[in-house]
Amino acid sequence: MEPTHAALREAFRARGRQLWLVGGALRDRLLGIASHDIDYATDALPDEVEEIARGLGARVTTVGKRFGTIGVLLEGEWVEITTFRGDSYAPGSRWPDVTFGRSIEEDLARRDFTITAFAENAHTGEWLDLFGGEADLRAGIIRAVGEPAARFREDPLRILRGVRFVSQLGFRLDPATAAGMRETAHLIAALSQERITAELDKLLQGRAPAAGLEALRETGALPFALPELAGMPGCEQNRFHRFDVWGHTLATVDAIAVDPENRRIRRWAALLHDLGKPAVRHTKPNGEWGFYRHEVVGAELAEALLERLRFGRADAHVVVLLVRRHMERPDPADRRAVRRFMAKLGGHWRDLLALKRADNASHTYDDTAYHDALEAACLRAEQEEAEAIRAESPLSGDDLVRMFDRPPGPWIGVIKRQLGAMVLDGELAPGDRAAAERIARRLMGRG
Repeated sequence: MEPTHAALREAFRARGRQLWLVGGALRDRLLGIASHDIDYATDALPDEVEEIARGLGARVTTVGKRFGTIGVLLEGEWVEITTFRGDSYAPGSRWPDVTFGRSIEEDLARRDFTITAFAENAHTGEWLDLFGGEADLRAGIIRAVGEPAARFREDPLRILRGVRFVSQLGFRLDPATAAGMRETAHLIAALSQERITAELDKLLQGRAPAAGLEALRETGALPFALPELAGMPGCEQNRFHRFDVWGHTLATVDAIAVDPENRRIRRWAALLHDLGKPAVRHTKPNGEWGFYRHEVVGAELAEALLERLRFGRADAHVVVLLVRRHMERPDPADRRAVRRFMAKLGGHWRDLLALKRADNASHTYDDTAYHDALEAACLRAEQEEAEAIRAESPLSGDDLVRMFDRPPGPWIGVIKRQLGAMVLDGELAPGDRAAAERIARRLMGRG
């Protein structure tokens, strides 16, 4: 059984060590939000913190020890206990240097934003709010502690944290804080990709993602955090759109329907669905802007972007697939076309339909009736034709290797795709191996 918070407090008290509850847990309490982000600050050095925790029989992680942080498992949840500190950022460094302080006041003065710069004494309940954090919470303002540019030079990740809070909390940036971000946005280039990606991920999964993305642009951070998107603002569209590519993208991100299971994939797909438009924009004979094959180019760009972000192969595959297919428009009355549409999406047709609905949210026309019809057709196909939707070739790759006594190669994929397409079209029964073998021999005979 893990130790309790009360046992931890008593162990620190017995050592004569300070222990303060700090940061997000206090902010969320004031906002009336449930929080599992428990952080303590202390005057004990990391070695002593580890010793105290192990003395309680707690599970401990020391991954962040070089930054002054010890992770401790209490009552089923991991908490972080960090020695009073002040972070600084050496030019060109990818991680903050850490110096330890002696007081909670010094520790709070080095924090990034006022809405996380208060503390509660775990022993006495004493409350410290030295920078007006409670007032900023009530006003919905994100304000840097002290001189903004200095805070962001110490650690440029704070710029991304600030715009992430815009998305997560629905707050707005204090003008002086936004100005400090613009002054130092170029320093984001010094950060490790893992830290940048983590903040972008949280931003996109917040309650107001479009506001967070717009703050990213307004602070000048967009070209350094997501340079691939820098061509979207100001990229005008045709009469079927209310906004430029950037405005349309933000509207799509805000409009897409999400739940906890699909929020990450759908929000990223919404963000990247028109990534290819600036690259392919051209003037059509009628004088309007055209974006021919932007979904194909966009999928290629999205794949490269997500690889740079170290996004994770499985989720990246789905996002790229949705970008590539978001312009497809099968006839809901054509069962064969609907089956093909679903088969291409590998089980993600609901995600694509959500993207298509959100994509239409800022068009100058209403496509709701079509999307409703397509959804009904997909549901009918899913219920009645599950076997055909899988579009599996009756022959495996091993079957084909044995049949033709040839080493594996691209030729296997060509034949299996053709057989699968014939299953979809009803020209070949899913389990008819004999017919599939005849067709495969005919295909091979054609070279």
